[in-house]
Amino acid sequence: MEIYRASDGAALAFDERGPAGGVPLLFVHGWRADHRIWDPLVDLLARRHRTILVDLRGSGESQGAPGPYTIEAFSNDLSDLVAAIDLDPVVTVSHSMGSAVAQRFAIDNPPAVEGQVLIAPIPASGPHFKPSTEDFLRSTVGDPMKSAAWLQRLTRHEPDPETHELLAAAAASVPPRAALAMLDGWLRLDFADEAATIETPTLVVVPEHDPPMTPDFVREHVAGLIVGSRLEIVADSGHYLPLEKPAELAALIERFLVELLEL
Repeated sequence: MEIYRASDGAALAFDERGPAGGVPLLFVHGWRADHRIWDPLVDLLARRHRTILVDLRGSGESQGAPGPYTIEAFSNDLSDLVAAIDLDPVVTVSHSMGSAVAQRFAIDNPPAVEGQVLIAPIPASGPHFKPSTEDFLRSTVGDPMKSAAWLQRLTRHEPDPETHELLAAAAASVPPRAALAMLDGWLRLDFADEAATIETPTLVVVPEHDPPMTPDFVREHVAGLIVGSRLEIVADSGHYLPLEKPAELAALIERFLVELLEL
């Protein structure tokens, strides 16, 4: 992992893989995760593309960085990274909460984003969860047993022991204070009007089985807002699509990148 300095001086971590040249792919993870959730997918894409995997402030190797742990702060941190290592323009590839960050980043920095891939995305209007779901998510923070129960819901099939250990370790690496602050932030998002102004070419990839964020929900609240976006549904998959279906996801991203070059 390498370190860059955000505009407030915080030390934040990123990992860079693959050949130089071409439009770099910037990977943004979700809540209680880190850069490692991208490993199976990046192993496929880094054969041909420059890939940069971030640990958002408060997560992974950036867990020691101070707050705020908000979508806006994460977007600003991405701006600092793009400037620090001269990435402009990029294609963002993001998952869950990270997709809310990516949408905010595309709004804040339109010239810097050539395209975006939103995977199992949290909408700019928030996820519209029931209060009981929100309470359950809060209860998982700092409780290993409840956290394990939550993680089991995030894949369609029982993951292999190595993947299960990775997810558990990534979730545990986020300090409770940061995890709760992040959660309160993305549960209460309210920038759908701005998201509707995004003109960045966008691919939205949805797992077939990710309740309550069903394909129809994501079509209405994410793809339906972004003009010209395309929605793809990946069969027999759960929320952690990058870990369950990396080959299918890589193929969709590769096709999207080819289409970008033709624009």
